[in-house]
Amino acid sequence: MPWDQLFLLERPFADPALPGRQFYCWQCLLLEGLLSAFPSRAARLNVRRISWARPRAALIERLGQDHQSAPVLILEKESPLPENAKYANGLAYVDEPFAILHLLAARHGFPAPYPRTAGSL
Repeated sequence: MPWDQLFLLERPFADPALPGRQFYCWQCLLLEGLLSAFPSRAARLNVRRISWARPRAALIERLGQDHQSAPVLILEKESPLPENAKYANGLAYVDEPFAILHLLAARHGFPAPYPRTAGSL
């Protein structure tokens, strides 16, 4: 059974342009937190952790050379696709972190992010 694939960057990573420091992708870490908070729902996804260094072969293989950013959720073709989906190599994907959060709720049973309004929380 094909599943949605969520690509996240491994952590920590180093950037040769900034020697002696380690980093994480805050958007990927936000999604990692959601996955770890709801492991039974996370098991419904194909989660791939990839190296920060480019080229990112796993993403190139799926979406092509021009689509190496993470996080990215590649959507399984048999499920309804959202209006905000982008397309590459015949695959639908979403690469905006908050859109990914909402799709994980809609497609995989994660709780939805709280709808923030002025003065809330």
